[in-house]
Formats: sequence, C-alpha cells, structure tokens
Amino acid sequence: MNDIQCKLINIISQRINIYKLIYSVIYLCIIIIIGTFIYWDAVYKGAKKLSKCKNISKIIDENYYNETPYVYTIIIVNTKNINKPEDYIIKITYDFHKMITTIDYGNTTNEENIFIYRINDYASIMDDLNELEKRKESLEARYKQTKTKRDLDNYKKVSIQYSLLATSADGKKAIELNKRKAFDSKFKYKYYSLEKMESDIIEDINIKINSNDYKYYAVDNNYNIIRSYTTNELIKFTREFSNNEHYPITIIDYIVFSKIQQKNNIDI
Repeated sequence: MNDIQCKLINIISQRINIYKLIYSVIYLCIIIIIGTFIYWDAVYKGAKKLSKCKNISKIIDENYYNETPYVYTIIIVNTKNINKPEDYIIKITYDFHKMITTIDYGNTTNEENIFIYRINDYASIMDDLNELEKRKESLEARYKQTKTKRDLDNYKKVSIQYSLLATSADGKKAIELNKRKAFDSKFKYKYYSLEKMESDIIEDINIKINSNDYKYYAVDNNYNIIRSYTTNELIKFTREFSNNEHYPITIIDYIVFSKIQQKNNIDI
C-alpha cells in the first residue's frame, strides 16, 4: 500500500504524464484483481469445508438409525421383468466395516442382453467361423492359380470344417446373434472395490444394464427400499462409476471418514 501511495503522490505532484497515468491505472487494476481472487478463493474453500462437514455429519446421523451401520446394499432390477426387489438381477454390497465390496447374482432369467456368459461362447464361435471363412477364401484363390491336388485337398478340408461348424446348433445361434448385433464391446461393468480402494471389473455384465429398463435401489436386509442422503449418493456413484472409472469417489471418502470420526470421536 505504501508503494501505491508513493506512486499516487508522484503522479499528483508532477505534470500529467499520460503513460505514467496508464501504467498506474493498470497497476491498480492488477492489485484489485489479485485481491479479489484471494478473497473469493478463501470464501470458496471455507464454504467447501463447511459443505463437506455437513455431508459427513449427515452420514453419521443416518447410521445411528441404520440396522446395519456402514453396510450398504444396492440392487439392480429389471422393471419390465421383475416385480419384487427380492428378484434383483445384481446385488452390490459395500461393507465399510470389513472394507469389502461383494457382488451377488439374483434372478437372471431372460437377461441374455446383459450377461456376457449367455453369448460369450457364441462370440468365440463367430470368431472361429470368420477365421475359417477367410482361410477357405484364401485357399480357394490359391487353388485357382495352382490347380494342384494338395491345394484342392486343403481347400476341401477347411470348407468341410466351416460347413460343419456353421450348420451346428451353436454355429446357427452364433450367426443369428451376429445378425442381431448382439455382440458388442460394452461389457466389463466397473465397480469400486473397497478391498483395493480402486476400480474393479465384472467381466460378464454389459453396461446396457444402465438403460432406462433397469433401476438401482438401496435396500435393507429385508429388501425394503431405503432412501437417504447416503444411499442416494451411493446409487448415483455406483451407476456412474460403472461407465466411468474416473468418476469422483467423494461419497466413498465421506463414508470412510465419517466411520473413522464416529469411532474415534474426531472433531471436523
């Protein structure tokens, strides 16, 4: 501030110099901008800390009335095929006491589009058919050039292999699924592993399970639906994280910290 005052005195006591005046105005603007930035940064950090403390306090309060404190069960149901929560498709349980995440399968009837194990073998068969077809075409082209018995025998051998596989029950199913474009690369459903404290993958679940036909619910041990700040945030986190493993794990951190705080009576 002394420096600013000196500059102002010099400007007033001397003849007006337009360049010095412009320089001084710019200097003052820079000081004001920096001061404003520092002020709002402090305000933002304070508000963020208060918000964090408020959310952690909510989690602690909710767990006082929870039958299984710090254990959360998220189920995924197909709203078209399943009427009761007990008939869930997938159950994801976050146990913050044991620090483990468990995955359980429920009623998977008529869920061929979701579970890769229903079509994974057929995808492999389709790969075999495509490879045999390429070999057959290559050998046919070679035989047309050479006209040798050896190349003809090789072509016939591969052609028979292709025909047998294509006309088998598994081969027909693989071709049917391929025409329906049932094979896609969006498998590998991601979830957050509390054991590893990082993402893990369920290899055989398609992320089509996040379409509008499927709903996520938090439930208790009797499959009664629970709605609270923590469960709502966990549902949102579970769904979003399955598509994007870089999704913020804020709610996980809050729950872990609230459990530690409640156990050790730490002030926040």
